[in-house]
Amino acid sequence: MGPLALVVLLAFAPRVASATVPVATAQADWRRDGVDERVKAALTGSGWRLENDGRALDPKTKAPATKAVLDQAVLDLRQDARRAALEIVSLMLASRKPLGLGDKKKIGVLSEDLPPELVAAILAPRSDINVIKAIADADLSRVAAYFDGGRTLADRRAAARPVFAGTPGPRISLPYYTAQEQSVGEALRASAAAEIHRDPFGKIVLSRLNTNGKPDLPPIIIEDQNGPVVAQYDFHRRAIVLDREEVLSSVVATAPARQASALRASLSTRAALMSYLETHPETVSAVVKGNDVVLVHELTHAWQDRRDPIFREIARGNLPDVQPLEYEEEASIAKNLYLHSKLTHDPASVKMDRELADYVLLMHGRESWTLALFKDLSDTSPSRALPVQSIQDVQALRIHGTKARTIVTFENQQAKALDLHALGRGQQELIGLKIAHDIRMAPLNAAIDKAGPASDRALGNYYLIQAQFAPRSTDRSALLDQAERYAKAARNAALIAKIRQAKGKQE
Repeated sequence: MGPLALVVLLAFAPRVASATVPVATAQADWRRDGVDERVKAALTGSGWRLENDGRALDPKTKAPATKAVLDQAVLDLRQDARRAALEIVSLMLASRKPLGLGDKKKIGVLSEDLPPELVAAILAPRSDINVIKAIADADLSRVAAYFDGGRTLADRRAAARPVFAGTPGPRISLPYYTAQEQSVGEALRASAAAEIHRDPFGKIVLSRLNTNGKPDLPPIIIEDQNGPVVAQYDFHRRAIVLDREEVLSSVVATAPARQASALRASLSTRAALMSYLETHPETVSAVVKGNDVVLVHELTHAWQDRRDPIFREIARGNLPDVQPLEYEEEASIAKNLYLHSKLTHDPASVKMDRELADYVLLMHGRESWTLALFKDLSDTSPSRALPVQSIQDVQALRIHGTKARTIVTFENQQAKALDLHALGRGQQELIGLKIAHDIRMAPLNAAIDKAGPASDRALGNYYLIQAQFAPRSTDRSALLDQAERYAKAARNAALIAKIRQAKGKQE
């Protein structure tokens, strides 16, 4: 999504079971049970497939789930969202100083996932910070106990084993729901590898995913995404998810203007779109060409998953389910270096979209761009998009809570020891990530700083080329003006002359 999409998690009251059909066997119907848009986003972000007829397909079995199974999945999401929000509140209250306006604004964003009594206490005039902290600590202990109680000793032993590149874990082994989806996904993978490989920096991106000397891209699936998200790397499924609407728009763009509306209407269902992609391979290429920049971003996340143990530790429950902002920084820099290379070597292939706008912002101020990136992500998802230092602080809370856990039986003692071992290793992995990230970013930042001066010339040439294909004279004039501004900033006399020559022809 540019930035990787963060799953929208939620809080809502548990649903009442049907009075006429046993809960254990009743098939789930997400329409009947009142699943709203936020609930749908959380479920689909976790790999669930919500069909138009009401069936909820389990991401692990690919079969229709029972109401009991779906309700449990929703409850798990709710509790995880509450835990994440409470951990952020606990960090805010750690100093025992009164919360400022900025903190209370963040509480407002988190309020849907927090206990109402805690929100009321925080926002009450002249509230006692010690009372608020006691309420928050008690709430956090309860939600932590929910997850602790659901784990067996076997789960804990598996989580406590050292992590390595091939470590298995509770991840979904096959993201595709049908053979047709897999066929389209394989075509997308092959097309993405071919398209990205055309660019010099793209070759570097692909080489990071090599297996036996050949690029081994993750599966690519097409699903409805939340909001403006174009793509995301879902580490739970180890797959890249492309937004169905974005894919549909890329397909429709391949048709003549007079046929576009009819084609869009005919591909309104998932099944129709998948069938069309399968029987029209040229549209698969169009989808990739239209989204190669965001694919590079998500392929960088896939590389992070294979390279580092962080996502594997999250999947095993040893770290909070978060998205490190440092990972977003690295993936966004990689995406922009790829875009810079395309502007240099094949400017006609670059789309005029928000990715290009992001590139311009980065090239004209890397430090301010980084601050804006972190702020935007944190504002959108304050309990999930966190810098590594904040994740370490949350992890320290979990370690502290586990140490304080009461021991009654020998099994309790075993469970506590295993949990502390796993959590401690997770904390060490975070420390290692911070050190490694700083080392990795040094050459990337240097590459951006070196590309900065050259970007004005590249953008001037880009807008000149765009002007040549502009359908209207007003668009052509505006693009030539933009080209001239960049050419002047680059102080490139030859380019300025070419642009002015094009303006003269226009007049």
